[in-house]
Amino acid sequence: MDERINILFDRYLRGACSEAEWQELLAFIKDIPDQDTETLDQPLRELWEKARSGELPSKSHLIDTDKMYAVVTAAVPLSSPTLARRPRTRTSLGWAAAITGIALLLGFLYWRNSGRQPEPIVATPVIRPVLTPDQVRPGSSKAMLTLADGTQVPLDSAGLGTITWQGNTKIVNQGNGTLSYKTGATPESAPEQPAAGGKIAYNTVSTARANQYELILADGSKVWLNASSSLRFPAAFTGSDRTVEMTGEAYFEIAKDPARPFHVRVGASDIEVLGTQFNINAYPDETVLRTSLVEGAVKVSASGKSGLLAPGQEASIPPGGPFSIGPGNVALAAAWKNGYFQFDKAPLPVVMRQIGRWYDLDIEYAGPVPDRLFKGKLQRSLPLSGILHLLQQGGIRVALEGKTLRVSR
Repeated sequence: MDERINILFDRYLRGACSEAEWQELLAFIKDIPDQDTETLDQPLRELWEKARSGELPSKSHLIDTDKMYAVVTAAVPLSSPTLARRPRTRTSLGWAAAITGIALLLGFLYWRNSGRQPEPIVATPVIRPVLTPDQVRPGSSKAMLTLADGTQVPLDSAGLGTITWQGNTKIVNQGNGTLSYKTGATPESAPEQPAAGGKIAYNTVSTARANQYELILADGSKVWLNASSSLRFPAAFTGSDRTVEMTGEAYFEIAKDPARPFHVRVGASDIEVLGTQFNINAYPDETVLRTSLVEGAVKVSASGKSGLLAPGQEASIPPGGPFSIGPGNVALAAAWKNGYFQFDKAPLPVVMRQIGRWYDLDIEYAGPVPDRLFKGKLQRSLPLSGILHLLQQGGIRVALEGKTLRVSR
């Protein structure tokens, strides 16, 4: 029975389902036990309820499945039990996996500038994509560590455990995309370190496109670097403050130390904190530098002006101009750290820049930039083919030529 349902559902997604096959599939939908419907996201629950009440006599009354076919079939096997919360029949498990794929895609919507503003549907299930060799893969945890003497260490190929010592600070590759700095007495087994001569040993962790990495500093503060980003920092914090420099985008979770405020320098801007969580987006190809505060308090200084941020607020700093402070969307700002693309009425160029950084692509436009706004949430683990299919269904023409993605109307 499972195999038959999967065949029918696959044909339905392809638009090849006959009316007789649709009726057979519809009968199965109606037979989903009431106790199993609690795992359905709202749109799918409504579909089930309509099917049970007889409001869906024809397959033409259902949602437009063209927008979801490529991603569903690439992202989740229709027979995988990804939503099971209690023991179920094998048939229920197969259906749960299929609807998980649909729920994810219903969370990504597009519309023209016509005033129509659909609410995004948040897809919470985690889907493990099934990638094929001919698909462009999403980014992964890779970074380059540059030591104070200029030595470079590719972290994705470095072995687990201690990489080296700098003074009495041990640099450890913890695995799973995390590098940590641990300050303590140098053991006798560690190589003898040359005298620092009073100089602070600065290290840099940098990510290329399609890379990300997590860093635990010597004071216990955590920093997540997005693609095309870097953080320059001392191997150990000394003195009356803690100062780092960054480019690109990073999420900070700062260890509290009132006696030593933490500073993040981004070009001519400075963000001062005592203990807090915040995100900084400072890509040079974005129109403004954005600092979004999740919790705590930060002081932002730029162009001779300073201002305090409260949780939920955002500072926007344009190049060379005065900055402004206002309400922000911290969930959107931190979505990348949590494994998602998330947009709220974002213009197409904003969407494409994120796609370019994460899939290591150059973006080119043929003619005028299509006038589209995007709202919704997608997992960053999806293969590029699924992302491009959704764009195409939104009226965006895309053509992949090597590492260049050409976009047109």
